[in-house]
Amino acid sequence: MNRTEAYLRCIVNKAWVIGLVALFSLTGCAGAKTLPAEEATAFANQVDAMTENLLVSLSNHHYATYIQDMDSKMKAASSEAQFEQVYAMVIGKIGKYVSRQMTQVTEQKPFRTVVYDARFEREEHVTVRVVYNVTGERLLVSGLWFDSPKLRQQ
Repeated sequence: MNRTEAYLRCIVNKAWVIGLVALFSLTGCAGAKTLPAEEATAFANQVDAMTENLLVSLSNHHYATYIQDMDSKMKAASSEAQFEQVYAMVIGKIGKYVSRQMTQVTEQKPFRTVVYDARFEREEHVTVRVVYNVTGERLLVSGLWFDSPKLRQQ
């Protein structure tokens, strides 16, 4: 096999893997449903204090309050070292958290994900996703993601 054939085979293999990953991602999200506006607002109001605590604690670089509303798996994934990395990657790039507006709530049992359009000091529209585990006696944070153009920059 010559160099050109090897290169093309590599591109085809990468495209095939990317296609499979996309397919699995879409299949995994197929069970998620968007809650109606009234139900979404009610749930967002129910978790408002936890969401605010999470974002303010991250902004203020306060680990103990940052993890206080997390489930055991999320706490395990949010070690102090991991917290330092998240703080540097988020707050270091876009500044401190300022405010947020709920845009959507989705449900894929046993989780509900609240999506926010958030404002930080150095970026206006940051998508924040907070996943809540709704199976226990109390709602707990089970996931947290940030997305924005500045955060995607190297």
